[in-house]
Amino acid sequence: MADLVFERKRKIQIYLLAALVIICCLILVACNSDNSYSVAGDSVSEPTHFMAKFMLIINNSMGGGAVSFGWTVVVFTIVLRLILSPLDIWQKIIGRKNSKAMERMKPQLEALQAKYGEDKQRMQQEQMALYKKEKYSMMGMCLPTIITFVLFFVVFAGFRQMVGYQFAQDYKSSQIVYETTLSEQIEEKYGDKNGDGIIDVDDIVKDEEGAAFYATAVENAQLAVKDAYFSGDQQGVRSWLWIKNIFVGDNWSKEVPDFVTVTGQSGFANSRLAGITIDEYNTVMGKVLGTGGYGKGGSWNGLLILPVLSIVLSFLSQKLMSKSQGQPPVPAAGDKNGAANASQQSMKMMQWLMPIMMGVFGLLYSGAFALYMFTSSLTAILFQLLFNLCGKLADNAAGKKSDPRIAKR
Repeated sequence: MADLVFERKRKIQIYLLAALVIICCLILVACNSDNSYSVAGDSVSEPTHFMAKFMLIINNSMGGGAVSFGWTVVVFTIVLRLILSPLDIWQKIIGRKNSKAMERMKPQLEALQAKYGEDKQRMQQEQMALYKKEKYSMMGMCLPTIITFVLFFVVFAGFRQMVGYQFAQDYKSSQIVYETTLSEQIEEKYGDKNGDGIIDVDDIVKDEEGAAFYATAVENAQLAVKDAYFSGDQQGVRSWLWIKNIFVGDNWSKEVPDFVTVTGQSGFANSRLAGITIDEYNTVMGKVLGTGGYGKGGSWNGLLILPVLSIVLSFLSQKLMSKSQGQPPVPAAGDKNGAANASQQSMKMMQWLMPIMMGVFGLLYSGAFALYMFTSSLTAILFQLLFNLCGKLADNAAGKKSDPRIAKR
C-alpha cells in the first residue's frame, strides 16, 4: 500500500510540474506577445521582451551596433549558457547520481524480474520501492528536457520580436532614403512651389512633363534605396557568412521580405508592421524586392546548412545527455504498462521530439534562431563532454582512495 501511495504521489508531482511548465510558457511568451512595430512615426520603438532587450544590449555593445547580428546571436547564446550553467551543473549531477543508482540497482532489478516476472502489479510495486530506497529520480531524468523545452519557447519569443524589429528598421531607413532623395529632386526642379514650407509631390506641376519627372524621380529614389539597403550599416547587421539576411530563414526564402511577410500575414515572423500600406511598401522597396540571394533571380536567402546542423547536433546532444544519466531498467517481459517501460518510451519520444522540433523551427523560421539552436546544441555537447571527463577523473580518484593496496602506499 505504501508503494502505491508513493507511486500516486510521484504521478501527481509529474502532472503538477507539467502544468507549471505550460503555465510558465504561456506567461513568458503571451505577456510579451506584442510584436507590432509602427513605422508611421520618426523612429521605431525598441522590443519589449526581456530576451530581445538582452540581445539588443549585446548587439549595441559590439561594434556600435553595426556588427552582424549573427555574431550577436553566438555571443548571446554563450552568455545565456554561462548564466544558466549552475542549473545545468545541478541537472547533470542529478543525472550522474541516477546513473550510479542504476548501476547499483541492476542486479536487484534482474532478481525482481526473475521473481515477480509474472506478477506485473507486484513487480511494479517492488521496482518503485527500490527506486525510492536508492533515491533514483525519474523526475531528474526528465527535468533537463523540460527546462530546455521551456527555455526554447522563451528565447523564441525574444527572437520573434527581434525579427519584427529589424524588418521595421529596414523599412524605416529605406523610407527615409526614399523620401529624402525624392524631396531633393523636387526641390531642385520646382522648389517650394506651393509655398507651404514642405517639399513634396504637391509641388510637382500636374502636366505631362510633371508626370514624366515624377516617374524618373521615383525610380531614382528607389535606386538610392537599393544602394543604401545593400551597402549601409544595416546590411552588415543582416548578413552572416553564407546567409544573406540572418533575419530570414536559411532556406529558399527571399533575402528581402515582401509586404505579406513583414506584416505577419505569412511565415513565422509575426512582426505585424503597422502604419504602412502595401502600395507604400512596394513603392519604397521597389528596386530591392526580388534581388540578392542565391539561384536564379536571387530567390534563395540561404543554403539549408543551419537547419540540417541544428537537427544533427540536437539529436547528438539528446543522446549524449540520456547516456550520461543512465538508462531506465529493461522492463519485464510483457510489461507494456509498467513504470520502466513508460519511462523508456518517454525518453525515446523526447530524444526524437526535440531534434524534429529544432529542424522545423530552423527550416521555417529565421536564420538567427537556427543559429541560436545550433550554437546552443554545440555548447551543450562540449559542456557535457567536459562534465563526463571530470566525472571520470573523480571516479578514478575515488577508486584509488578505496583501493587498500594504493591506500597503503
